Amino acid sequence: MLFFISLLMVFVSSYLTACVASPRTEDNKPYGPAPFLYTLLIMFAQVVLTFEVLSLFKAITEINVLVFNILFLAASAVLWFKNNKPFYIPAVKEKFQEIFKALKRDKILMIMAFGFLFLMLVVVLLDAFLPVTGGDALTYHLNRASYWMHQGSLNHFVISDDRNLVMPINSEILYLWNLLFFKIDIGLYYIAFLGYIASIFCLYNILEYFNFTKRRILWSIFILSSFASVIVEITSLETDVLIAGLVMASITLFLFALKEKKAGILFFSALAYALAMGTKSPAVIAFPGAFLLMSYFAYQKEKKEFYKPLMAYLGFLFITFMIFSSYNYILNFINFGNPLGSESARAVHGFRGGFKAFIANYIKYIFMLFDFSGFKYSEYVGEHILNAREAILSFLHIPMDLGVEMSDYNEINNRLINVKTGAGILGFLVFLPSLCTSVILGLAKRHSAKLQVIFVFALMFLINVACMSFSIAYMVFSIRFLTFLIILSSPLLVISYIKKTNIIKLLILFFAMSYFVIISTHLAGRGITDITNVILKTPTLMQARERIRCALYTGFDGKNTYCYLRDYIQQLPQGSKIALFPDATDNTYILDILNSHGYKIDTLLPENALNYKYNDYDYIITTKQILISTVLLKETKDIKTGYKLDKNGNAYYPKYSPFSCVYEKHRGGFYTSDQYKDGAIVMDSRCYIDQKFFEPKGFKIKQIYDFKSENIRYTGYVTIYENTKKEN
Repeated sequence: MLFFISLLMVFVSSYLTACVASPRTEDNKPYGPAPFLYTLLIMFAQVVLTFEVLSLFKAITEINVLVFNILFLAASAVLWFKNNKPFYIPAVKEKFQEIFKALKRDKILMIMAFGFLFLMLVVVLLDAFLPVTGGDALTYHLNRASYWMHQGSLNHFVISDDRNLVMPINSEILYLWNLLFFKIDIGLYYIAFLGYIASIFCLYNILEYFNFTKRRILWSIFILSSFASVIVEITSLETDVLIAGLVMASITLFLFALKEKKAGILFFSALAYALAMGTKSPAVIAFPGAFLLMSYFAYQKEKKEFYKPLMAYLGFLFITFMIFSSYNYILNFINFGNPLGSESARAVHGFRGGFKAFIANYIKYIFMLFDFSGFKYSEYVGEHILNAREAILSFLHIPMDLGVEMSDYNEINNRLINVKTGAGILGFLVFLPSLCTSVILGLAKRHSAKLQVIFVFALMFLINVACMSFSIAYMVFSIRFLTFLIILSSPLLVISYIKKTNIIKLLILFFAMSYFVIISTHLAGRGITDITNVILKTPTLMQARERIRCALYTGFDGKNTYCYLRDYIQQLPQGSKIALFPDATDNTYILDILNSHGYKIDTLLPENALNYKYNDYDYIITTKQILISTVLLKETKDIKTGYKLDKNGNAYYPKYSPFSCVYEKHRGGFYTSDQYKDGAIVMDSRCYIDQKFFEPKGFKIKQIYDFKSENIRYTGYVTIYENTKKEN
């Protein structure tokens, strides 16, 4: 209940401020895309600022958040009254009539509209019910919000996975807002869904700005919405669609600012991009392409004075970034000496391989558009597509693995696994041809204003892919970043609209409806049939949610390691103090959230085991036999090793030790101290903590679980130690 009160106050204060800040007609009515976008942006910015300020005093609590909400609401109400009480009412009826009129003129669009509405219904229902299950979410996206809640600040904390520390934090602040009041994860998927709503709202307004017909606009929205990766992301905790909505908002408001010639709109345009930069790093990578796009529009509108709105935009961007997005970049600089994070994190994600690797990355990212998510056609043509890619790289004398961090294993995706799903069939059936056509026609017909608009959006995509190709190492998971770039350039989809019904249009309709109706209900881990069966067979919805979260196999059967361990901890006496040594791959959220339900669990760093005092702990838990940590106590140059390497490169200690750590260097193999001069960077520590390490400290083994699974994510060798010196 308190969350909804907080949400209502944030919305009302943001709405009132948006009404005041938006351009208004002579009769004091806010108009254009500004009121809607301003409301969303102010809500986001207000939540971020609230938690940043409270974090400075380690004062993140429900009461303090509500106090800030009240202060913002009071200030916005005073501002609204002093500015003649402007009131924004969206022209929903008029827009609906325009859209319905366009749909009646094209039966294919009408059919697509029904598929689109079905998708929206499915997404709303799934997002309301589903628990967070994604590996990235449980290890760092949602997990870091749990840790922040329990420590009362956004500061770095002790954890084995460095992604919890170094990544941008704005989206996780929104998760924290929700988690702080509910103490469970519920409704969090709606954040990505709101990013999607903002994206299609901006797509509509951008195309309307350039006078494209309603039928072309609706076609573009329906095609974009039917991309497999878009459907997957709006029912997940991934943030690519969210940052796409923010960047699209920045572009939309920039165009609106050029039209209205008002600096205030430029401020909100910059705010949108600043929030995106503080949410996920691809927004930073895409900035050159987006800024060049804005520069083109500024030149078209202002000619010789084009630099004025651009300079104002950059000035506002610097200010808003420092206020709303720099918090974790500053923490990274304080803790790691670099705003981008630790030495190991930079080595893992950083670009490598020189000019040839850049070319290779570019080619591979373009070939990622050949995606068959949900269809088995790749079994017949996938080999030929891969051969074509390999032939191009061979012709250029570029090794296949050059610059690769995480390989795609020479596979063309046809599955619906969240982190590997691409745009799907329509990615190469519609988007890729539209991209090529936009470039060709844009160069051939330079006097067509509409074709030039489409051309610059296509050019932005090509520039953005180039920026991504030399900014980060190639990873198969970068398919998500490609989704972000596709959404940014989605206005080029208007060129694919065909007025007359023909075989091509019917083929596009078939795949679009397949994704809307069938694929949307059969996503991996989100199959509507399996979910329904679980609900029907489980006494309560909360129990159904937990069974889905804990599921080990298809159909939501079995229970994973972390849920077994959670259930075991809940059988221990309330108030028990537990020391947890986790692995970097652990779904730590499932355990840490117990701190909100009467338990006291401290996360400890395996590498630092020698330096902790264990007297106050009732139990100690290790989740693996070998505990991997990507958070390191020292930089590579300061690490001293006491082990040796055999002829096969395996690390070993000459004699037994109950506690030992070895270090893996980036790109494989174990690290020794004399390798630093050769440029070796330590990626992680791998520590072994035997029972004989804890015995002298008064602990004995209470329980051992040896979890085995076909999925490495759910394997584990959990050891629970009990303090024999304390009364139980």
